[in-house]
Amino acid sequence: MRLVVRWGFAVSVSLSAFVVSWWVCQAVMGMHEGKALGVAGAVLTVVVAVAAWLAARERPGDSTGTGAWVSQSVRARRDAYTAGRDLKINARSRPGE
Repeated sequence: MRLVVRWGFAVSVSLSAFVVSWWVCQAVMGMHEGKALGVAGAVLTVVVAVAAWLAARERPGDSTGTGAWVSQSVRARRDAYTAGRDLKINARSRPGE
């Protein structure tokens, strides 16, 4: 639910910024409609980028993960290269493998 509220807030702030900047440019500053819409679109782009980044950000302590580590076991021959963070390599392999 908090994610929906954050995104709803981001959308409403972005829409408000667009409308207010369009009104300021056209009514207060006396710009033509095309120029006012261009400036309002630029303001909208900046506000949407910041608001979307903030809305999508994971808050500390909000993660729903279990915190379990993933481990992997790999059997490789001598000519194979294996790499990984939590990797266990079984050095004993059967002759036919």
